[in-house]
Amino acid sequence: MRDDQSILYERFKTKLEAVSGECYRVNTSTEAGELVCKVMIQKGIKNVALLDASISKKGNFSELIGGKGLTVYTDNFRAVTPDAEAGITQVNYAIAELGTLVQADSDVNQRLCSTLVPIHIALVSTSSIIPTLKETMATLHALPEIPGFVGFITGPSRTSDIERVLTIGVHGPKQLVVIFVDEEVGGAA
Repeated sequence: MRDDQSILYERFKTKLEAVSGECYRVNTSTEAGELVCKVMIQKGIKNVALLDASISKKGNFSELIGGKGLTVYTDNFRAVTPDAEAGITQVNYAIAELGTLVQADSDVNQRLCSTLVPIHIALVSTSSIIPTLKETMATLHALPEIPGFVGFITGPSRTSDIERVLTIGVHGPKQLVVIFVDEEVGGAA
């Protein structure tokens, strides 16, 4: 891993942890799957909505998680996500200066598995860390086709709408766990 990627990762991690997010980094997809299992067990998660993508497929997440006796939902997300205890997605980019993840996808399942669950576990390729928001916007505009949906995720859901009292998890997940994977697995989120 190049030194500049490590610096960007550390910047992202610092920003994410400042808003109560959790951040980890592993070398391979298999290590990511093992870490996901460990996190789920530590948090008492018994079931998860898994939106398969390149990292989770290569790391055999469904088999790893199921092998721990946990329930894995891999389809029918409209029905299962309201009751799922966690969701696992792979996001397209991470913005180092903000500690923000970027979902650039028109698949509604990406949003269901990341916003309707109390705990969102986001997978991201370490090589997709972008230094600034400005560079991220340029990256999105340079895509052959701008996605039907672009979402920005910075930490667990939070609001101060109700009498200006900060509340976590009202409009989305109460917890955000981000796992960066150094291994290049190919394919998009």
